[in-house]
Parts: sequence; structure tokens; C-alpha cells
Amino acid sequence: MKPSQRMHGLVQHINAVAQQLGLDMLTVKKEYIFRTWVTISAPLTYAVFGVYWGFLEARRHWLEGIKSSIMLGGLVSGSAKLLTILLRHTPIRDLLHFIIKICEDYEQRGVDFIHALNFGIDRVYKIQRIIFVGYSITFLIMLLMPLVLLFYKGIRITVMPYEIPGLSIDSNIGYGLTYLQHTIPEVVGGIGFYLGDMLVLLALNQIQTFADIFQLKATALNDALERKEHSRYVCNVGEYKDFNIQALLMDLINWHQLFVDYCELVEKIYDNLIAAQVFAASVSIVICLCVNLNEFDLISAIFFLVSAYSMSVYCIVGTQIEFAYDQVYQTVSCLSWHELSCEQRKLYMMMLQRAQNMKIIVLLGITPLSLGTALQASELDFCFGNLLAKNNI
Repeated sequence: MKPSQRMHGLVQHINAVAQQLGLDMLTVKKEYIFRTWVTISAPLTYAVFGVYWGFLEARRHWLEGIKSSIMLGGLVSGSAKLLTILLRHTPIRDLLHFIIKICEDYEQRGVDFIHALNFGIDRVYKIQRIIFVGYSITFLIMLLMPLVLLFYKGIRITVMPYEIPGLSIDSNIGYGLTYLQHTIPEVVGGIGFYLGDMLVLLALNQIQTFADIFQLKATALNDALERKEHSRYVCNVGEYKDFNIQALLMDLINWHQLFVDYCELVEKIYDNLIAAQVFAASVSIVICLCVNLNEFDLISAIFFLVSAYSMSVYCIVGTQIEFAYDQVYQTVSCLSWHELSCEQRKLYMMMLQRAQNMKIIVLLGITPLSLGTALQASELDFCFGNLLAKNNI
């Protein structure tokens, strides 16, 4: 399959997932259907019942109140993803079409560009499989574990960390209705987490693909500059060969401008979503650690894995983007610029200056999106959770 066909299939897959939630990403006009309102109601119901139940539990004991808020981070990140998709529907749709168009244009430019595009698409599919398997396993465990404990041990635990006022889980009818109500936000949340992550990570991974294309263009320019240098030893006096350097240089500069604009556009669209995802996951890790260091709680242990898992994926991709920025800078620095004319060197210096000052993705203007941030956050989470557990505040 051509890279454009593979990318189109990937975008169609993401849109099919979005349609399950009533969120068609490729439609020109955004429509609110029944499934859309069900999706919107999922975080609202958890916010209402979860906050109310957490307040009641906190009055009994502080640990019970914290148990009731273990999924608060999921509420924040899920709401951020939903609001981003609803409020920035048009920019996201245009971005998806733009990614497909780039694949259609550059798959016609030779085998090297096809290989770069396919390599980038393989990278996205690898992340897609990791996310899909991770979310499927954890959310299925959260849905099935209460049923397993009920049938085999007679223990009644809820899927979500709250009970519905007026429905006692001690009765079969009350427990059944509570389980059904919890299933809706659980399923919607799982699909929504997967959808939001795929939209963000697809856009972020194209930065690496664009950096690979930039390197191919730079290699073509460098080869022309080297041929120009070697031609001086064999050409007659006064003979001049252009080697199409001006066209190659302008093509490289235009692509670098597109690369910079694309990075800024992705950050503009998804900045709040990425920040909410990482910080909410960090808060959830603290809460789950605090609960499990006092006594083991199954639901919080599972959600701890979900939170750590999602934060790690984002931060690892952020680190790969920093490597892509370094790759672009090193590629520009290694050009044989001394073979350029005076006017061409001025254009080259402008590109070099922009490559030196690439704007990295920063979470709320505080810390960069990188694996180092994830490690620092994990260390702080463990220390803070251990502190809470030891002091029993």
C-alpha cells in the first residue's frame, strides 16, 4: 500500500472510533447527536456523583475520601480531551487532511521519501497497538473484576469509586443498577482516552517524519554543494555550473518553514490537552500511592497503572520530538554552507537561527514534555504519597 493509503486508513480508524462517541472528526459541520450527549454526560455524572460521595466519605475518614477521588485525574484529562475535540474540531479536521496531503505529495518523489513516510506510519501504528492493548486490558479488568469477586467470593465492590444516593449496593437491584450506571462512563472514558491519545500522538509523531523528510532534502542539497566543490578541479577557467543549488536551497528553506509552522500549530491545538493529561496523571499517581501504601485497594492499583502508563507514553513521545529538533539542527549545521553564494548564505543563516531556537512543547509554561519530566514527577509523586501515608493526614 502507498503511504497515503496507509495514512488514510489510520485516519479513518480514528474517525470510526470518534463516531462511536458521536464525534465525527472529518465532517465539515459538527453535529450533536444522541451519542454525543451520552459522551458529554459521562464526565458530568461522575463529577456530580463522585464529588458528592467523596464529600460524604471524607466526613467519615480521610482515607475513604481519598479513595473516592482516585479517578479525579481521569475526570480532568477526559474532560480536557472532550473539550479539545468539541471546541477545536475544525483545526483538528484540517490537520488530519493536511497530514494525508503531505503523504500524497511526497510519495511521488522517490523511494527515499516513501521509506521515510512508511517509517513514520509504522511508528504511529506501533504506538497505536501499545495504547489499544494497554487501555483494553486495564479497563476490562476494572469492568470484570467486580463481577468476578461477586460470583466467586460474594464481595461487592463498585467499578467507579462512588455509590449512587438512594441505591444500596447490598441489594441485588441496587448493585445491578449501580454497575450499569458505572459501565457507561467507564466505557465512554476508555474509548475517549484512546481517541484523544491517538489524535495527539498522531500529530506529534508527524514531527519526526517531517524531520526525516528535511534530512533527505538537506542530503540532496549537500550532494549538489559537494559536486560544485569538486567541479572546480575539473572545469575550465570561467566555466560555471549551477547544479540547481538555488532551487534545492529554497525547497529546503520552505520545508523548514513548514516544519516550524506545523510544530507551532500542533502545540496551539493540543497544548491544554497535553498539559492536563500529564498533570492529571501525576495527581492520580499520588492519590493511588497514598491509598495503597495505607491498605491495598484493587481499583486504585489498576488506575495507578493506567495513569503511569499514559503519562509515560506522552513523555516518551515528547523526548522523541526533542531528538527530532536536534536532528534538524544538526542537519542544518552540517550543510556545506561555504559553497553557497553570499545571498544564499543570508538565507541559510536565517534558517540556522530558527533551527537553534525551536519552541519545544512546555506544560503550562513550567516544564518541557520529556522523559525527564516524567521521572521527576514520579519521584515527587512517590515522596508525597509516602509522606501522606506515614503522617495519616
